[in-house]
Amino acid sequence: MRRMLTKIDRRAAILFAGVFCLSLLTSALLLCNNALLNHTVIISDGIGYYLYLPAAFIHHDMTMAWEVARPAALTSYTYLDRYAIGMAVLWVPFFLAGHAMTLLTGHIADGFTIWYQAAIACAGAFYTALGCVFTYLLLRRYFSTRVSYFTVLTICIGTNLYFYATGNASYSHAGSFCLTAAVLYLTPVWYERLSYGTSLLLAIALGLATMVRPTNALVVLAWALWNIASWSQLAGRLQLFWRQRAKMVLMAIVSVATLSPQFWYWHLITGKWITYSYGGATFTNILHPQLVNILFSVERGLFFWAPVLVLSLTGFFLLPRYLKEWATPLYVLALVFWYLMASWVVWNFGDSYGHRAFIDIYPALALPMAVVYERTRTKSIKAQRTVIAFVCLCIFASLFLTYQYLGGVLPGHGVDWALYLHIWHTGISGFVTYGLTYGFLGMLAVACLTLGPVTYYFVTAKESARHIAS
Repeated sequence: MRRMLTKIDRRAAILFAGVFCLSLLTSALLLCNNALLNHTVIISDGIGYYLYLPAAFIHHDMTMAWEVARPAALTSYTYLDRYAIGMAVLWVPFFLAGHAMTLLTGHIADGFTIWYQAAIACAGAFYTALGCVFTYLLLRRYFSTRVSYFTVLTICIGTNLYFYATGNASYSHAGSFCLTAAVLYLTPVWYERLSYGTSLLLAIALGLATMVRPTNALVVLAWALWNIASWSQLAGRLQLFWRQRAKMVLMAIVSVATLSPQFWYWHLITGKWITYSYGGATFTNILHPQLVNILFSVERGLFFWAPVLVLSLTGFFLLPRYLKEWATPLYVLALVFWYLMASWVVWNFGDSYGHRAFIDIYPALALPMAVVYERTRTKSIKAQRTVIAFVCLCIFASLFLTYQYLGGVLPGHGVDWALYLHIWHTGISGFVTYGLTYGFLGMLAVACLTLGPVTYYFVTAKESARHIAS
């Protein structure tokens, strides 16, 4: 048993190295490629998540008065950052490293010069890679090494996760992806061990996930409902929680303590321990959610821009039979998350590549996707080739459109069918006439050089498969 765990840990480390190098080298390519409009990492919403760090470590002024232009007559202006503080907490070690390199190299230490950009790019690569490892370890509880690896690979480069690990690494989605994966990985471990150590780790992960993005608190539903398939089992779960009330109290205390930086900041700025910082932006469409558009619209519908997730949708129908302990928690989590995101005042979440909100629950979508891969593996060669061809086309399309977005060809809003087809026509025509552009060729080269050896390692790995429950 110990030998097997050692092998799994080594493979997890190799997976981490591959995804980390892929993300970091892609970010370096983007920062150095002049064709991409002098791309920077800390942009748009990412600035809001990031401002806490220069405020605390450079300006020593958390009111953000140094950042916001104000009339001279105002003497006590304070700025309430609408974005949660969680990503800034996760970025602290990376920011400090970037700040040290800035001082050592003589660059302007304002929090936004090149070493700070590189630090956040590195953080995006790190948390994406760590999230992939947690997702892989979760899948390995039920599936073979190959199925687990290729599921993670599909999620990583076949969806918009790749873009938010690199081009928009300053957004919150890499951190959310990582922490959601950690919670899901720890969930069955907690029920198996019921130990104080696991309770502590789970509480910290839940607290950090909530502090990064408050809607991430929904992942607690997956933990609470794990392995529940009937009302009698739900009653038994409540009894279990009561018997383990000491651990439950500990988890509640630790989770709140983990959230304390956010409470402290709110109190500093507003005098209140709990504040809704988004103003008028809220779930205003709760009675009229955009349930169809958010999934299928050309204007950033989930399955339109990440069609490979159709495998996850298919896998949801197979969960009760083949992975029943995860059926109820994933159904509830996915349905509640889907409804809430569709109810947000801006259902497409502003300028973005694909629908970025769902990245936060991609680790949950990896489980039903792995079920499909596992079932396909036992079917005919024709079925396997069909799935492989579909996934390869989806990955190519995702990489192609990611580069078009980075280059400004694909806009972040206002996409319709005519524009979408025009982008494909122009891109394919360019391939035929001029060949691959330097940037896209570089992106493909980075993917092949980093993930090629890792994929070969997992394909040739010798290990008995784990079978899904039947």
